[in-house]
Amino acid sequence: MDFFKKIGKEVSVFGLVFVVFIALFAYRQVTHVELSTISQDKLEEKIKDKDSFVVVVGSDKDNTTLNYKNVCLKYLEKNHSDKIYYVNLAKENNATTYIQKTFKTDDGTIPSTFVMKNGKVKVQKSGSLSYYRIAELFK
Repeated sequence: MDFFKKIGKEVSVFGLVFVVFIALFAYRQVTHVELSTISQDKLEEKIKDKDSFVVVVGSDKDNTTLNYKNVCLKYLEKNHSDKIYYVNLAKENNATTYIQKTFKTDDGTIPSTFVMKNGKVKVQKSGSLSYYRIAELFK
């Protein structure tokens, strides 16, 4: 009889640890957010496919872009249903020309945020935006 009580305790402790582990995993899935980094080719493909999305183009070598990415992450933490794509132009020789050519715009500021609607630029914001300006893009 003691043998069964001992096994029962072991199983209940294991079950409790398992439930805590599952709860922590679920919490991480709900609260963890990140910018969806895509390549330049994937960006051009999304534009060709006439997708609607929000994309930030910048360079990981640029402090303004790195700070702006943090602001975007803060926004995404509160708005899980929204999605922001990020394209890193750190390896691009002339990022300004790439932005101008890809988005057919005169401005090639890094970082820049583009709201794309059916493959065309609906809204372009140059430079780093505040949390509230990002929220306005999704309205």
